[in-house]
Amino acid sequence: MLGIQVDAKRLFGLDFLRAVAIFIVVHGHGAHFLANSSLSFITPLPHVHGVDIFLVLSGYLIGKSFLSYAEKNNGVVNAAKTLHFYARSALRLLPNYLFILFVYYFLVRSHVINGRLDATPIWRFATFTQNFCTPFVDFFWESWSLAVQWWFYICFPLLLLLFTRFVRPKTLVPVICVAMIAVSLVYRMGVSKYATDYFWYDVWIRKTVLSRTDNIYLGVLAAWLKCYFPKQWERYTWHFLVAGVVVFLATILLLKQGGTFYRHVIYPTLLPVPIALCLPLATAWKSSKTIAGKVISHISILSYAMFLTNLMVCQIMDVNFASFVQNHGVLSYLIYWLLVLLLSYMLYILLEKPFMKLKARIADH
Repeated sequence: MLGIQVDAKRLFGLDFLRAVAIFIVVHGHGAHFLANSSLSFITPLPHVHGVDIFLVLSGYLIGKSFLSYAEKNNGVVNAAKTLHFYARSALRLLPNYLFILFVYYFLVRSHVINGRLDATPIWRFATFTQNFCTPFVDFFWESWSLAVQWWFYICFPLLLLLFTRFVRPKTLVPVICVAMIAVSLVYRMGVSKYATDYFWYDVWIRKTVLSRTDNIYLGVLAAWLKCYFPKQWERYTWHFLVAGVVVFLATILLLKQGGTFYRHVIYPTLLPVPIALCLPLATAWKSSKTIAGKVISHISILSYAMFLTNLMVCQIMDVNFASFVQNHGVLSYLIYWLLVLLLSYMLYILLEKPFMKLKARIADH
């Protein structure tokens, strides 16, 4: 499809989850276009957070990769595997990220969009330290979740490298996961006093690395279950799904008023649990030969580029075409989606795809 190739080894179920995730993200950022239109009823529907899906998927895929490797290597993760992973991760994440960081800097400096270049130094965005333990505001908002992933990419392989020489991964990985989930819980307990309203809840609780570490390690726990209990993973696929639906409904029905211990500390850890419980079914969905299935797989491939461009498009439209957006809600929403898809495709073809080819060469060696 115009230069986008789908690897036959890709699992369609995981592509489906990525496509759902990016739809939620893109729609969520552009839903305000529909606020005064005939489609305004779409905006308040309850759903899982798209970023939570991406984080759980990252934890699952990286966890599964390292556990599979360790079991083939006498239970040990060595330096070669770790450095190989670091190189591949850098080629996957950094080119698009640094390019969009530069574009944001140019747009804010040129007053095309609103933002503050003095609030957080640019070097902190370049080193993924903008929200490690304190929040940032008013610039490149979507970068917060990429920092969560980056620090996971650094820390998880390093922990395996240090400790698999002494402890088998089957025992070690659950300990690491529980410890990291505990870090998030303790961190949120410590900073909850700063979450005085929704905005500060959002930047302190929802958008800091230490607060969201639990999400990604729930995905690692799913990978551990898949690796060491494959029969149960396959046998109880639908049981896991039903449990996920129950937890999802519970998060909707339970009281979530701001300022409570549940809202600030427990709720953020519960949100990704239904996603992790859907993974057995998703991994059992190997392929789809339909046209819709092909579209979903291509959207999945474009999801990283779409994630980086959608909020920027939103801001450009809001700041520079406010009157049009106000008077043509549905049309603005459709134009927004078209621009996101077009810019994402260009970013993928011109920048992401060449680096992915280089990443594939590293995999071959």
